[in-house]
Amino acid sequence: MKESINKGILKFEKINQAILKLEDFLLGYIIVFMAILLVLNVFFRSVLNNSLSFAEELGGFLMVVVTFWGISTAARFSKHINMNAIVDNVPKKIRKAMLVIISGFTSVVMFYMTSVFVRYAMDNMKVGRISTALELPMWILQSIVAVGVFLTAVQYLICFIRNLTTSDVYLGSEVKAGEGLELIYEAEFKEFVSEEMKAERKEEEADAP
Repeated sequence: MKESINKGILKFEKINQAILKLEDFLLGYIIVFMAILLVLNVFFRSVLNNSLSFAEELGGFLMVVVTFWGISTAARFSKHINMNAIVDNVPKKIRKAMLVIISGFTSVVMFYMTSVFVRYAMDNMKVGRISTALELPMWILQSIVAVGVFLTAVQYLICFIRNLTTSDVYLGSEVKAGEGLELIYEAEFKEFVSEEMKAERKEEEADAP
């Protein structure tokens, strides 16, 4: 029984990491494509005096995709805006309990919002609503949004489970409390030491006969 559970967890972790790679790939290329589209639209409007009719609508759609898929990645690495003045200054057990409640509640809200977007997409699919310029079925965009919200709910659920079942305190599904700051402080300390060593060498060279 325990072995089958461990195998299931391992498979889930592989799927989770594959989703992360897919998110990084899609978000990166979509942002690059948006930048190219913006430049082309400016060129056509300014030089050729004929802007691309679909550019603004397509850019808006892509921005929605980046936003709602990006919140999943942000939740994974605890990059959402948060007020951590209280959480960072309470004992570990209380901090852990607070993060269990926060991640669990947020996961429930995100799963509920997923169902709302799914119902909205199905309603638009029934009535056949399409976009103005591209004539793209609106249910496709809304389905993409629903997937992004669902992935966000899954990340908060993972954070909830890890805080509930492990001794570590997880701020996000992939980030333990203190890890991010420690890495930042370590990099800043190394940079400070490097600058100090350079300054000392310059002084030694200046003092040398």
